[in-house]
Amino acid sequence: MLTARQEGVCAPGFCDCTFPNCIEVTNHKGLIPDLVKCRCGEDIEGNVRPWKWYPSEESDALISDRDIVFHPTFSQGTAIVRGDRPLKSGMVHFWEMRVITALAGTDVMFGIGTESVNLGQFKFHFVSALGTNAQSWGFSYSGKVQHCGEQLPYGQKFSQGCLIGVQLDRTRGHLEFYLNRRALGVAYTNVPMDPDVRIYPMVCSTAAKSVIRLINCTSQPVTLQLRSFQALSKQPQILSELRQMPGLKSILASYWFLAPPVRYSRRSQENELDLGDEAVLSSSKVRLGRKHKYRESDDTNIDEEDLYANAHKIPLRRNDSGDEECGASTGATSVHDLCDEYFHYLL
Repeated sequence: MLTARQEGVCAPGFCDCTFPNCIEVTNHKGLIPDLVKCRCGEDIEGNVRPWKWYPSEESDALISDRDIVFHPTFSQGTAIVRGDRPLKSGMVHFWEMRVITALAGTDVMFGIGTESVNLGQFKFHFVSALGTNAQSWGFSYSGKVQHCGEQLPYGQKFSQGCLIGVQLDRTRGHLEFYLNRRALGVAYTNVPMDPDVRIYPMVCSTAAKSVIRLINCTSQPVTLQLRSFQALSKQPQILSELRQMPGLKSILASYWFLAPPVRYSRRSQENELDLGDEAVLSSSKVRLGRKHKYRESDDTNIDEEDLYANAHKIPLRRNDSGDEECGASTGATSVHDLCDEYFHYLL
């Protein structure tokens, strides 16, 4: 279980670069992304960027290249933005986003959705939009995941400066999220594998002038090489040896997202294993509602990343209710939510 100290802790940023505060964002007259010079984690061999964000009149969001500025004037509901092309079946997809501004308000979520998702459905309602029904899956900045209207503990709360990764395996129907290059374990196993079902990357936000940037994305066909590297990515010592072999460097570069290069913020070094790992692994046990025995190391020389290697051993939660009937209603917007959004805008 998470301790009282850990429950309210927000994950530190991926790096130590300077990001604008709320006052600077509010007073800036130009494009908010111009305030940020950070490019940490973007120069990765194998990053092919096969898609971009799709500008839609239904969403209260400004699309500028890889950046999304949600509610550029003021917020009066929830804006949803999707990718400009569907994620093909029979492939493994990965994309990574940087949180440019501080996150606040009802919700900011990252995930996927089918073509049935109405991007303007909650334009005048403050809700956790991704995962309200069977057509979308979302990961909230509060650390929870949602599908069919059911929210479950999953990871640590995060905000400005963090990297959020999404891995979708359309051959298995698995969806997994990453926080600052650390895999949090498979969140869902019920994503449609049917090639006729179009699935898109999606982000939603209720916060005024909140900015999300797409920094990496790649799609790889499922091959024996990929599956082999998936298994090896759980063994950091072996993986390190393979990376020294010249003939494998180009191959491993294609699958960088399975064991992404890590750059820690100095703020996270002291409790790197204390806080992040415990929050991830313990919250997963809460989510499943039962105890799970993680591997106890018999080798004192095991690398510290082996703790994260246990993430794939968390029992998978399968939701077999894939029809619309399982979607929970969003309910009426509370006065608290409205005030939350209003005061964030004033700041």
